[in-house]
Amino acid sequence: MKTRLITLTTALLGSVWVGAFTGLPVRDAEARSRHVTCESIHNRYQFCRVNTRGGVQIQRQLSNAACRKNQTWGYDRDGIWVDRGCRAEFRIGGGDRWRSEHLTCSAEGSGRHLCRADVRDEVILIRQLSRAPCRFNSSWGYNRRGVWVDRGCRAEFEIR
Repeated sequence: MKTRLITLTTALLGSVWVGAFTGLPVRDAEARSRHVTCESIHNRYQFCRVNTRGGVQIQRQLSNAACRKNQTWGYDRDGIWVDRGCRAEFRIGGGDRWRSEHLTCSAEGSGRHLCRADVRDEVILIRQLSRAPCRFNSSWGYNRRGVWVDRGCRAEFEIR
C-alpha cells in the first residue's frame, strides 16, 4: 500500500512538473479514464465493484461471447456487471470525449442490408423511420462491420 501511494504521488507530481514547464494543461486525476477488466466466468453473473463516476464504455471485448450493453453487461454507481460469458476491458471516466455518430440505415423490401460503420461498443436505435417494425436481433442488429437492417426496417442509430 505504501509503495502504491509513493508511486501515485510521484506520478501526480511528475505530471504537475511537466505541465508547469511545458505549459500543457494538467487534468485532475479523476477526469482521466482508467481501465478495469470484468469477466463472467462459466457464463455466470459477476459484479465488479468500482467507482463508475464519469461513465463506463467497453474499451476492448476479450470474450467470444457477445458483450452488449444492458443485455450482457451494464453498470450502476457501485460497479460493472457482466453475464452470459461477457469478458471485457472497460474504460471508466474520461468525460464527454467518447465518440458517437449517427447513421440512418434502411432495408428495401425483405432483404438484409449492412450499413458499414466502425462499431466498437454499442449501437442504439434513436428513432424508427419506417412503418415496418425495427426489433433488435430480429429486424436490426450490429457487429464490428456495421449496422444491419432487414424486413423493411429503416431507422436512425447512434454508434458508440
